[in-house]
Amino acid sequence: MTSLPDILTSSLGREAVAPPERLMEHSIDGVPPEAVVFPAKVEDVSEVLSLASREKKAVTPWGGGTQMALGNTPSRVGIVLGTSRLNRVLLHEPADLVTSTEAGITLKALQDELAKDGQFLPLEAPLPDSATIGGMLAANASGPSRLAYGTARDWLIGIKVVQPNGVITKSGGRVVKNVAGYDLHRLYTGSLGTLGLIVEANFKVAPLPPDKRTQIATYRSLSDATDSAYGLLRRSFIPQALLVINRAVVDRP
Repeated sequence: MTSLPDILTSSLGREAVAPPERLMEHSIDGVPPEAVVFPAKVEDVSEVLSLASREKKAVTPWGGGTQMALGNTPSRVGIVLGTSRLNRVLLHEPADLVTSTEAGITLKALQDELAKDGQFLPLEAPLPDSATIGGMLAANASGPSRLAYGTARDWLIGIKVVQPNGVITKSGGRVVKNVAGYDLHRLYTGSLGTLGLIVEANFKVAPLPPDKRTQIATYRSLSDATDSAYGLLRRSFIPQALLVINRAVVDRP
């Protein structure tokens, strides 16, 4: 009987299927998958999900692996589908303040590309070198700057998703003003891969701020710090981010 990795190798090529010794690197709650694949095209993602549907194998999306502890632990571990090879910027229109990317591009790589034209995507991640755009959308990760800029849903204008049966669907578009159809792209944001696998995303972007300053203040108690924070928020200006951090966290090596 042909093994699952062999079936996937015949469909995608040897370079897209991880060798057995790499399975533990992508274990889910300590359980290694039967196979790990890294498709390079949206059509290959569709092929994997279609095959998994026929073979009744569970598929777990894997971006940078930084948010895999979120959500319920999968009841079955069949195929882990990594998006690291889906890492292109498909479109950037500086004059229109829009960009379109594949889901496996890291946040840092996208920000570096946008910065060439003095723009950025107002999302943040603790590990921008590892966090992928698709993973951030699936986890609805936005970062501290959501205080001023809003969340991922506010910047997402379109999406391409591969459904569990392999069908490729779209929602929204590549323009800011788009009134056709339902805002399904916002439904997929925060779904943790349970509704489909995000393969492309379209965003509004913003001009880079001309200057940025960080102010640090210390307080004797948590209540003093939170009172000060709420006092700032009642004023007429909104800071980009406002964090109250425990001293033990700051001093931690």
